[in-house]
Amino acid sequence: MKFWWLVDSARLAAERRSIEQAAAGEWFRFARWTLHHGLVCVEGEILAHDNTYPVRLIYPDQFPLVPAWVEPAEKARWSSHQYSGGSLCLELRPDNWIPTATGADVLESAFNLLHTEDPLGEGGATAPSDHRVGEVQTYGDLHLPALIGAGCLDRLKKGERNDVRALRWHYVDDTLPLHIHDAEDLAAQNRPPDPSQEAGLNTVPLYISAKEAPDAVNDRTALLEASEWEPEEALAIELTHGAEVLFLGGPTPSIFSLIAEKTYRRELYVLPDEGGLRAAAKSPRDDKSVSIVGAGSVGSKIAESLVRSGVRRLQIADGDVMLPGNLERHVLDWRDVGGRKVHALKKRLLNISPGASISITPSNLNWQRSAVAHAWQVEDIAEGKVIVDATGDPATSLLLGAIAHANKRPFVSVEVFEGGIGGLVAAVIPERDPPFAEGRATFLSWCHEQDQPPPAAGPRSYEALTPDGIPMAADDAAVSTIAGHAARVILDVLDGNPPRPEAAWLLLGLQESWLFEGHGHTIRLSVGFQAETPVKQDDEEAKKFALELLNGARSAD
Repeated sequence: MKFWWLVDSARLAAERRSIEQAAAGEWFRFARWTLHHGLVCVEGEILAHDNTYPVRLIYPDQFPLVPAWVEPAEKARWSSHQYSGGSLCLELRPDNWIPTATGADVLESAFNLLHTEDPLGEGGATAPSDHRVGEVQTYGDLHLPALIGAGCLDRLKKGERNDVRALRWHYVDDTLPLHIHDAEDLAAQNRPPDPSQEAGLNTVPLYISAKEAPDAVNDRTALLEASEWEPEEALAIELTHGAEVLFLGGPTPSIFSLIAEKTYRRELYVLPDEGGLRAAAKSPRDDKSVSIVGAGSVGSKIAESLVRSGVRRLQIADGDVMLPGNLERHVLDWRDVGGRKVHALKKRLLNISPGASISITPSNLNWQRSAVAHAWQVEDIAEGKVIVDATGDPATSLLLGAIAHANKRPFVSVEVFEGGIGGLVAAVIPERDPPFAEGRATFLSWCHEQDQPPPAAGPRSYEALTPDGIPMAADDAAVSTIAGHAARVILDVLDGNPPRPEAAWLLLGLQESWLFEGHGHTIRLSVGFQAETPVKQDDEEAKKFALELLNGARSAD
């Protein structure tokens, strides 16, 4: 806390002089400097039209970075330009305040307001309003906001009523939001969620009229008389304890919420139709799938970033359970503790993008299990247009790299170094870069040339010891940074703009440690190019045998 009047004596002296100058005039009568609830203030009276207004000029502790304010010395309502707490809304306020303005300037602004409106005199006048309050600031003031896309509203006005729905949330921060959408909205990737996917959501009946809404707000009879409803609709509106009525006519549409035996007018917010980043992508991502192995701290963040960036199809494999110790770095929370990570992650991703297709496998590649189950899991992984290793397990990384190479899929391996000193994002582009195993060998050889062993996994996940023996751990910021870089690389690959060969292996520094000079130090490592693969000689007998197998299978079908 900054007590300006204790640390800035020059400003305090200037404020005292400005108050003395104001008191020398005819509009302000100074009483005293004092403390009010711990804040420095000036007490006095503003004189306007032979009326006296006892006021208090209060200086906040962060003055002059933030403005002082004027309020009645005793509880009083003088103006419509007055906040509920009593302070006056003046010409000098937070949105236009400059630190060179003084408390006397604020007092003079209060005088101008009272002189114009003369609330204790004849009154009747109202000072010009300069309120610039946007929809976001006033959102939810009435606790019943209704949201509708501009496109949906336009279609409704044209008479297009194709699967129109009203989705209502239970109370959120003291509001009861409603979202109106139609079939076209439901076909979008970022479509509204299905109420069956999430508790706290329900679809309520929606009745639509092309007429103008009645003036009466809480009169259900007026709603019935305002439009020519079908008999069934009229009866439902009259008796319902939970429905919405939308009137499209007039200058602006109006919507009413019918709850129990009461009727409330909602505030309608028309949302712009914008595709955002998804519409701006160089190539469509929603038809390209990504296979992610590992749904831990790194994998979960990558998956969430991809979905938010317009990737519609994900295949995620991980058999781990969400535990309290994972909360430090994972996108999941206490609501998901005790369950498989992939199940909770799928639910989270669908809450972000209900139109996404999320396929999950709750098992690890290195588990001892049926060869059949293992084979089918590998097949699912190989279907991805990009295969991502987020396991931090070297053996799994090598296996996934081999799967990607065999299926000619781009491969991205992500690793957060112990202690959060940095990380590695390695991209392997088929038919350009060497297989991951060869690239890894080149990386290890490069580390040897630098006379530095590669960072290895610590005794616990993401943890290490400093030279002084002090434990250090990769925190959420470190994991998020590396995961964010990895997501960027994956998106670039999907968009047809993969990293250049000389930057395919990125070593990202977050601390001054190992070969990193500090946060932001990036080492771009080239691991060479893919060597020409020797041409295998065809075995004619084997080819003939394969054809016989295929033809035999077709005959059996």
